[in-house]
Amino acid sequence: MSSKSQLNILVISSTYPRHSSDYAVPWMREAHSRLRKEGHNITVLAPSFKGLKTHHIDGIEVKRFRYAPARCETLTHEEGATYNVRKGWMQLLAIPYIIIGCLVAAWVAMRGKYDVIHVHWPFPHGMMGQAARLTSGARMIVMSHGAEFALARRKTWIRPFLRQSLRAADLRIANSSNTAAMVTECCEMPCEILPYGTTVKAAESTNQFNEVPRVLFTGRLIERKGVEYLLRAVPLILKDHPAEFVITGNGDQRPKLEALRDELQLDSAVQFLGFVSNEQLRQEYARCDIWVNPGIIDSWGDAEGLGVGSIEAYCYGKPVVASAVGGIPDTVLHFETGFLVDEKCPDQIAAAIGELLSKPELARQMGAAGFAFAQRTFEWTSITNRLVALYQSVLPAHETVLTGAAATILSSESSTESFQQAA
Repeated sequence: MSSKSQLNILVISSTYPRHSSDYAVPWMREAHSRLRKEGHNITVLAPSFKGLKTHHIDGIEVKRFRYAPARCETLTHEEGATYNVRKGWMQLLAIPYIIIGCLVAAWVAMRGKYDVIHVHWPFPHGMMGQAARLTSGARMIVMSHGAEFALARRKTWIRPFLRQSLRAADLRIANSSNTAAMVTECCEMPCEILPYGTTVKAAESTNQFNEVPRVLFTGRLIERKGVEYLLRAVPLILKDHPAEFVITGNGDQRPKLEALRDELQLDSAVQFLGFVSNEQLRQEYARCDIWVNPGIIDSWGDAEGLGVGSIEAYCYGKPVVASAVGGIPDTVLHFETGFLVDEKCPDQIAAAIGELLSKPELARQMGAAGFAFAQRTFEWTSITNRLVALYQSVLPAHETVLTGAAATILSSESSTESFQQAA
């Protein structure tokens, strides 16, 4: 067992950056980097991708476990495991994935002398976490992000395993109030809320609209992002306002979306940039006037777990138009930092964007309010301190003493109450 001020933490996740420039789960990488700088020891256990071996990122060891021939190891990363598993043949990979993952987790934990096992996505990784706890005696925390519940609704046999993993945990965490409600409904046990922050560097807004206003969407081009409905709103917006629309990211929906753009004759108004680097992403945030998230509940019942794009837009003082689904309402204060609209409703998207385009002063006020909201609610130092406090709270009293910042955060009020008050 590590010292009371330094924790030895094993993180189990389906996804982790494969190289230094990989933009996968940037919020997780940021949290781990900050924990390491504070003196805590982090080890990540994640599946291989096309034969990828164990490696280091930011000084953190990422132990990769193999579960199939290299050319078949594509269940995770890219569009994400919960999205990839919808493809029938990929479901077969889940069997060796779970079995081998449990065996490797047990072996790694037995040798690592960990204090805490932090499991992301309780299905299927809760089983791996329990195997690791069995051989190490470490405490297990599971963090839910929302997608696992959509999967369980579609595949009912998953629900008992998901419930068992949640109930077996020493502590449950969720990324938003919406996800926390699903956790509690599933396992009938309390759940803490811990949102994550953004890795986009905050910058002062120019407070000046472009001569032709720019509306930006950033994210993967998958069904639950709802980009189709943004495209259908564009002709309605252009009737009254000149504007250009920029869409970044890749995904299986991109060909369909580009075809829809052509069908609607929007070639001159809508740009698809594909995947962009972090530096270009920052430039796009800085250049845009409005950021939009037209998210939906997709055909599998999946929706945004939190909606970190809103937070990133706030860091540049930009107002947000977003759908009121999933965890998105936790990141948008309606009529204060932007507008919440009904999902799959191009008319409402167009009306909200049109309101901001016709009232630049309102857009500036909302952008400034969003910047303050993000600094207040999604600031990394407080998030990291809260996470450490939660880790320490599950350890036996005689093995740990909460440090000053962590003790203050944990004892002041529950994370659920604190987050809801901040929002």
